[in-house]
Amino acid sequence: MLTPALAQTDTTKTAANDNVYGGFLTLPIEFPVINHAAIDQQLGSAGLPALNYSAANFGLGVQLYLDQFITTFSFNKTTNRKDQGSYLTEVEYRSTSFNFGYDLVKDFRYSAYPYIGFKGCGVSYLYREKLPDDTALRDYLNTPLQYKEITNSRAHLDLGIGLSHQWFYLVNFRAGYLLPLEAARWNMSGNKTPLAASPGISYPYYFSLTLGLGNITSTKQLERHFNR
Repeated sequence: MLTPALAQTDTTKTAANDNVYGGFLTLPIEFPVINHAAIDQQLGSAGLPALNYSAANFGLGVQLYLDQFITTFSFNKTTNRKDQGSYLTEVEYRSTSFNFGYDLVKDFRYSAYPYIGFKGCGVSYLYREKLPDDTALRDYLNTPLQYKEITNSRAHLDLGIGLSHQWFYLVNFRAGYLLPLEAARWNMSGNKTPLAASPGISYPYYFSLTLGLGNITSTKQLERHFNR
C-alpha cells in the first residue's frame, strides 16, 4: 500500500519542478538605429559622403536555456561598401552582446522574457578616392588621392524584451534600449588616436531577428520519452 503512494508523490513533485534545458547556435540579424546627424554634417562640410550603414547586420551567436533563465551571446559585423567610380566608401557596423533573460511563460516551446546585459556598438567609416582603371603608373604616382578612415565605439547597458519559439529550431524577436556607459568619440583608425572636438554619435535602440538550430527539452518530456 505504501509503494503506490510514494510513487504518486514522486511523480507530483517531478511535475511541479519541470525544468527546461536547451541550446542553439544562432544567426542574429540586427537592425540598429543610430543617431549620426552630427557626423554627417561634418562629413558634408568636408565634401565627403554621409555615414550610410547597413540596415540589416549579420552575425553569429549562442542562446542557452536553463529552466526559466535564458543566456545569449552574439557578435554582429557587416560592411556596407559603395563604389562610385571616382571614390569608394565603406561603413562597418559591429556589435557584441551578452545578456541574461527570465522567461515569463511556463511553456518550453514559447518564451517571453525581459533581459538585461552588456552591448558594445561601433562604426567605422572609410573614404578612398580612386583613379580610372586605365590610369598610367606615372599619373597614379603623381596624383594625390584623398583617404580618410575614422572609427567609433561605445559600451552600453542593454535592456529589452524578447519573444521566441523554439523546438529543433529557434525564431527569436527582440527589441532593446541602450543606456550608454561611456562617452563616444571618433578616433583615427589604425593607431586609435582620439580626434578632438569630434561630434557625438548615439545608438539609442535596436531590433533583432535571430534564427537558430539546436534542441530544447523539459523534465516532463524526458520522463515521457524514457517511460514509453
